[in-house]
Amino acid sequence: MISFVFPAFNEAENLRRFPSEVIPEFNKLGEPYEILIIDDGSSDDTAAVAASIGATVRLVRHERNRGLGAAVRTGIAAATGDLVITMDSDLTFAPSLVARLLERFRKADVDVVSGSPKLAGYGKEIPSYRLFVARIATLVYQIVLGARVTAVSPIFRLYKREQLLHLPLQATGFDINAEILFYLIRDGRKIAEVPAPLTQRIHGESKLDYGKEMKRHLRLLKRIALMRLRGAPRT
Repeated sequence: MISFVFPAFNEAENLRRFPSEVIPEFNKLGEPYEILIIDDGSSDDTAAVAASIGATVRLVRHERNRGLGAAVRTGIAAATGDLVITMDSDLTFAPSLVARLLERFRKADVDVVSGSPKLAGYGKEIPSYRLFVARIATLVYQIVLGARVTAVSPIFRLYKREQLLHLPLQATGFDINAEILFYLIRDGRKIAEVPAPLTQRIHGESKLDYGKEMKRHLRLLKRIALMRLRGAPRT
C-alpha cells in the first residue's frame, strides 16, 4: 500500500481541490492507498475540509504549528503503507506525476525516487530568484553529501517506509527533505530522480520564509559536515 503524506498549514482552499484533482489520479494508479493530511495547527478550515474529502483520507492534527519537518515526521510515523510518498498540499507538484515515481521505482534497483524540477527544466512560472537559490543550495548539498543529486530540498519523493522509521530526524522546517536524503545516502540507499515540473500555487501564500530556512539549512549543513568528518555510525 502507498501512504501519501500531505503536510497542511492553512491549506483549506487547496484541499478542496482534492476530490477532483487528486483522488481521480491516485485511483488510476491501481494500487491500494491512503492519504494522510497532517494539519499543522491551522487556523482556517483545513481540518474540516480534510475530514470531508472521503474514506481514503486520514486526518492527523498538531494542536499548534510545528513546521513542515515536524508534519512530515508525524506523517511517516502514522503511515501504514510499505511506500511513503510525500507531497505539497498546494499541489505545486501535479498528482499525475506520482505515476513517474512508481514507474521508476518498479524497476527494482533503487530505494528512493525523487521528483526533480531541475531535470524537468523547472517551470516557466517559477521566479528567477527561486531558481537561483535552488541552484546554489543544490550545489552546496552535492558537495556536503558527496552525491550528485539535483533534488535535495523538494518534498516530492517516494520512500520505503521501513527505511525511514529509525532515522534520527530532527528538522522542523523545509530542511527535512535534505535531512532525510542525507541519512539515506549515508545508509547506502540508492537514489533515482525523475523529471517533475514545479508550478506556482493557485490558492494561498507560500509558508516558506527564506531567512529562517536559510539558517536551518546552514545548521543542517554544518551538522552533516561534522557527522561525515567524524564518520557517524549508520542507523
